[in-house]
Amino acid sequence: MRRCALLAGLACAAALLAGAGGATGAISGLADQAGRRVFPALRASDALVEAGQETTLEAGIGTGIKQEGLQDKRIQFSLGEALLGEVRTDAAGKAALKWKVPEKPADHRIRARLHPDDPMPEPVGEVEIFVAARAKDTRIVITDLDRTVVASGFFSVLAGMAKPMPGAAVVLGRLAKDHTVVYLTHRPDFLAPSSKRWLTENGFPAGPVLTSTMGTLISGSGPYKTGRLAAMKKTFPNVLVGIGDKMSDAKVYADNGVRPILIVQPDWSEDEPKKFEELAAEIAALPDSVQVVTNWQQIDAACFQAAAFPRQDMVKRLRDAALELRRKGKD
Repeated sequence: MRRCALLAGLACAAALLAGAGGATGAISGLADQAGRRVFPALRASDALVEAGQETTLEAGIGTGIKQEGLQDKRIQFSLGEALLGEVRTDAAGKAALKWKVPEKPADHRIRARLHPDDPMPEPVGEVEIFVAARAKDTRIVITDLDRTVVASGFFSVLAGMAKPMPGAAVVLGRLAKDHTVVYLTHRPDFLAPSSKRWLTENGFPAGPVLTSTMGTLISGSGPYKTGRLAAMKKTFPNVLVGIGDKMSDAKVYADNGVRPILIVQPDWSEDEPKKFEELAAEIAALPDSVQVVTNWQQIDAACFQAAAFPRQDMVKRLRDAALELRRKGKD
């Protein structure tokens, strides 16, 4: 259901942001209009790589949905004033460049841009690729974005109305002192620049923002993050904590030996006991290692004070709330 809502939301947001009239046009056309008028014409995802090893820098033109006229364009990759290389796009508008990462662990901000002599129907700006080069033993904390560090979903970010979860930037800032913070999101890659801008503006620590392609967007958050985590742990075994709001993510982290912290914020004013019971059942079905919190102050306590927030406590609170409503005659 979330996947369908996400795709429908992308279509609606694209229509609104692109100024499209009514509900006409397919999702590809709407997303392409939004991609050309609002989102950057170049898209890219950040990377977490081992220092001193070769990696692949990737950038693409457009949203990744509509692909006509995107082949054989030259994409230039630069670090500071140095041109790392120039690659022509394939039929899908993608360009990939092999790059030997410097030996010393550091953050590298790579710029990708369309060659100025390769015309496009509308101006194409450059995009930044944040490459976090780390030693193999670096300690990693993964966090989701929507309803985790952002108090709402990503459409509110696009509309300029999103607010951060209280305390999220402070807690992640503390963790970033001796961990690498990775923002792992199911948002599509053409939303990466707006996502990164929002994180910077709201005081969050720097870290790679790993985004989805259109293909992994359709596959769902659970399979997408399973693949990302498996690839990450092949190089970096010390992925220690995973924070997010989705049941599927918490299970993925638990199943892969990562300490899962699930943040949920029930509406305690709800008057339908069934909703509390359904949420309780979902949480009860999770592995025992999942910690369930309602705010970032509790995440701070879990990470720095060894506080425990067992899922059974939240299950009890939800079932008690449902029972109380039924006692009052609510259905």
